[in-house]
Amino acid sequence: MSNRIVMSVVALIALAACTGPGAVATQAPPSAAASANASPAEPTVIATQAADPTTAPLGTASAFTSPLYGYTITLPAGWAAGAAIFRWDGKSSPSNGDPTIDKFGGPPSASAWAHAAPVAVGLDKFVKDNIAWTVRDHGDTCPATAPEKTEPIEIGGEAGKLLSWDCGILINVALLVRNATGYVFVMRDVEVQAATDPADRALFEVLLDSVVFPS
Repeated sequence: MSNRIVMSVVALIALAACTGPGAVATQAPPSAAASANASPAEPTVIATQAADPTTAPLGTASAFTSPLYGYTITLPAGWAAGAAIFRWDGKSSPSNGDPTIDKFGGPPSASAWAHAAPVAVGLDKFVKDNIAWTVRDHGDTCPATAPEKTEPIEIGGEAGKLLSWDCGILINVALLVRNATGYVFVMRDVEVQAATDPADRALFEVLLDSVVFPS
């Protein structure tokens, strides 16, 4: 028997050993393209994400200090914050997706945000301006004249005003002027079709009471 025939027989025996019923199949790790096209349920896909320093673990409260606006707010357990990336212009009514707001997420239906800017007016004029901006910028969903209710409220222990809007969903706006800076804090609940809600009001007050302003 020639050497070539011997080698062929050995190769066939080795192949049978690797593919027989007792063999253990091995597979190279999936390529990047295959992983990208895989279903989320497939075990070959493992999503990783860098830790967000502003996100508190469930069960603990966390303090967020705004990089652009300088205030600090304490978020309840399970809430997370995202910082504004552009400064607010001080003459508009940003919505929940605007890059000029600090965003706070908590319960599934509720969220909050805040922004601030230098102002040369007092609180009463700041309130009137905010009402005008809301009517102008959100007149398609909010009342065309004024909020349903305007009342005093404390923000970080200082006197402010609360505007309660029914814009098809609950929108509550807390306003304060301090050291020539106008601060705006907003509470939004997409499951409440009214201007006021006791649970949202209590939650909003917890957030507002925790605010600490820069000296």
